[in-house]
Amino acid sequence: MTGLRVNKIENKWLQSKWLIIASLLLNLFLIGSIAGGAYKLFENHQTGKVGQNALRYAAENLSLEQQRQFKKTLRQARREVRPLLATANEARTEVRKLIAAPSFDRQAVEVALAKTREADRAIRMKIEVTMLNYAETLSAEDRQKFADGLAKKGPLREPPIMMLKDN
Repeated sequence: MTGLRVNKIENKWLQSKWLIIASLLLNLFLIGSIAGGAYKLFENHQTGKVGQNALRYAAENLSLEQQRQFKKTLRQARREVRPLLATANEARTEVRKLIAAPSFDRQAVEVALAKTREADRAIRMKIEVTMLNYAETLSAEDRQKFADGLAKKGPLREPPIMMLKDN
């Protein structure tokens, strides 16, 4: 009888031992997952400015008043190009419809693409003229700061290094 009792105690100990090991492994996995997730979260948000590549951020090195003036100037330019934006969007929609049509009309697609291209070019020209008019009002020192901002933000920014490498 004591032998049977010792066997039961031994079995319970073995079962408990495996449960403890499984629990420790699960806890280790969970701690690693939480730590890895926290690392990734803070790694992506360390600058606080992820994705801020719009032209309006090119003036971030200038004074607050100069930044406000630049944003105001850009807003006015955007209001002026709204009809062109609508034209470009309509032309893009037309291109997609023409490409998806049962019969392909290359000439019609080319006309719609040309319309899109012309509207995009006019929009870009208006924004660039606005940017130049603003830069003209700055001192040489502020223009240098603005140029440094343009190298990092907006349509004139330098491409990422990985895009410059030849494969």
